[in-house]
Amino acid sequence: MEKKNTGRAVFIIALAVAVVCIAAGVFNVWKSFARFDNSFLAEKDTQFYSLMRSDDINLENSISAFVREAETFLSREVLKAEIAGWRESGETESLNEYISNNTLTTNPVYADLVMYHNDEVLCTASGNTDYTAVTGIDANSMHLCKDGSDAYYLAYRHEAAGGISYDVLIDLAKLYATAIGTGGERDTMLVDATSTLMLTTGSDEVIVSPVSKAPDEKTANFRDYLIRCQQEGIADGMSVDLIDENGSAYTARMVALPSESTVNGEFAMGILADYEDAIAPSRAAAEEILIYGGLAMLGVIGLLLLLIFMRRENAASSAELRILKKKNEAMEEINQKMQALAHHQRLETIGTMTASIAHDFNNLLTPIMGYSIMTMEMLPADATDLQDNLMEIYDASVKAKDIVTRLAELTKKGKEENFDEIEVDEVIQSALKVTLPAKPKEVEVKANFNAEGSIIKADRTQISQMVMNIVLNAYDAMRGEGGTLLVSTRISGEEVVLRFKDSGCGMDTETLSRIFDPFYTTKESGKGTGLGLAIVAQIVETHGGKIYVDSEPGKGTEFRIYIPLIGADIESLAWGMDGKGKFDTKRYSVNLIRKELARIQAEKEEEDAGTK
Repeated sequence: MEKKNTGRAVFIIALAVAVVCIAAGVFNVWKSFARFDNSFLAEKDTQFYSLMRSDDINLENSISAFVREAETFLSREVLKAEIAGWRESGETESLNEYISNNTLTTNPVYADLVMYHNDEVLCTASGNTDYTAVTGIDANSMHLCKDGSDAYYLAYRHEAAGGISYDVLIDLAKLYATAIGTGGERDTMLVDATSTLMLTTGSDEVIVSPVSKAPDEKTANFRDYLIRCQQEGIADGMSVDLIDENGSAYTARMVALPSESTVNGEFAMGILADYEDAIAPSRAAAEEILIYGGLAMLGVIGLLLLLIFMRRENAASSAELRILKKKNEAMEEINQKMQALAHHQRLETIGTMTASIAHDFNNLLTPIMGYSIMTMEMLPADATDLQDNLMEIYDASVKAKDIVTRLAELTKKGKEENFDEIEVDEVIQSALKVTLPAKPKEVEVKANFNAEGSIIKADRTQISQMVMNIVLNAYDAMRGEGGTLLVSTRISGEEVVLRFKDSGCGMDTETLSRIFDPFYTTKESGKGTGLGLAIVAQIVETHGGKIYVDSEPGKGTEFRIYIPLIGADIESLAWGMDGKGKFDTKRYSVNLIRKELARIQAEKEEEDAGTK
């Protein structure tokens, strides 16, 4: 009872700690996302200040270029001569014509040129004379003015001799469009240094109006904030809740740069942008993380509790699972052995069938071949068509006889009394010489024999046949494309290793898994029977050896054959299972299969005897 109470107390404490951790995690996640919002706003403010600095430089460049052009025109000797002519004659016609055709008309922000004499309008380039000053002239010789239609201009004042002065007018709307542009996702506002005019954008147009005439609440808030920053001389940013034209609330961000902090010196600048779309995803992500994170934590706690209460049941289930796994592995091993045994039984069946029919089949082929030759000899010399037909019959008979012979070789069991002591290098060299007539011209054969004097007990004919089958296959793999065949021998422990490596087309995994199967071939019909490598495998097994194949498409093929030297234990696997080479058929020799089955049967008989 005491132990149960202790366990319950531990459970309650663990649950309380988990709840506290979850609450602390939720709180800190919320704070983290709040800090993220602040850093995001600061980053955006920095971007906006960079944009305003760029627009500020554009404004300064446009104004400065305009002033330079104005000074150049107003300093011309021709203009001075026209003024002198006016003084002498009192006529303004020629002077007015020269002023009207001034070179400033090509400047994109030019509006008008007004000439004064003793502060009275003498003439203008446009003919409009109802200009009035709105602000005083600042340190940059700039001031605001307007005409009779309440259109506002930025005027550059140039003082000349003899009571002559000029106002060169800049079109504020064109200045805004040229330096800042219209459209985009952000609103840019300009307010002059005296807080008299503001410049904003409407629907693809620039609006120049007194600061007292704000078209909507958003513009009014923006204007008030920019004027406050202008008056206080600070660069700042703030968020404000606004209502759009559809009556929906949204959050906007405003940043301001006073005129004294700008390069152009004439206008304070501000940017207003909708931050709701940018901030909303982070807030939604925070809420989702809190919700789903909390659910995940609850799920983890529930899973831990479930694992605690089901520990004993899981232990029993794990033990049972291990038993079933071992049984499954044992069944898999037996299944592999049975498949290997069935494969060899099929080979033995083919051998028995071939042996029983080979003699009779050869007896049938012999008269066909003989009578074909005899009939061809009896034909007249001009019966070429009949001779060709009989030759086809004869060639087909020869091919059929070759297939029967190779089938017989496939299942032929070597006998100890037919084995002789032979030198490996000498047999392989002789077999290579036999294959040279079949070698394509584009193929090069290289040899490296390092098993001189090594003796094996083997059937010389079968070893030669094994070498020739592998070499001829290599020739076929390199025919047309060319390549190199490397043949080598060496001693490894109590075995001699034969190595045949070509640089031909190679084989894929599926082809590798079937190359030792009788009648399997990748050659065109009539060019291969699929028995060559099957015979090679049978010869290797008969001599107690092992064979490995390593091949990849486009990288060639390598055969390695291990044959025991005289005195070595020849009872070993016919196909390698120790991982040498990439290909492993996992097939056992017949003797080992029979021994394994005999062992299993003996163990079963002992168990039966013990139960009786």
